[in-house]
Amino acid sequence: MKPKKLVTAALLVFVVASLGYMVIRENKPVAATIQEIAHQAEPNQQIMVYYFHGDVRCPTCHKLEQYAKEALDAYFTDDLASGKIKWQPINVDTAGNEHFVKDYELVTKSVILSKVVDGRQIAWKNLDRIWDLVSEKEKYLAYIRDNVKEFAAEEQK
Repeated sequence: MKPKKLVTAALLVFVVASLGYMVIRENKPVAATIQEIAHQAEPNQQIMVYYFHGDVRCPTCHKLEQYAKEALDAYFTDDLASGKIKWQPINVDTAGNEHFVKDYELVTKSVILSKVVDGRQIAWKNLDRIWDLVSEKEKYLAYIRDNVKEFAAEEQK
């Protein structure tokens, strides 16, 4: 074989091998990118259900908390277990918790729903009818259930 044909053949083999290496190497980041896109399509979403109270609590205040927790336990067992819904009573009179009064415009004991996506709150709602319904337990439980379902299903703009 002549030297010119030998060099041409060697260069051709080198080019084909380089292209093959590039194709193999490029497929790995593409696969990772697809996984990242799939992860982004399903953001880490959680509904926080807060019950805010102070140091002084009457029997009705205790019922507000008890019924809210009872509704979550009855209707959202799997979501609580998986962490999609989290229950959190908070005493706003405890040092460091005062900001919640301003953050959620609290004027009394309240149940607040907070939608958190990837660790950032994107929406919240005050369930302001709890005081009207506390004397009718079944209506109170249904009110919590219905609002949590609706709030979780809402698309945020």
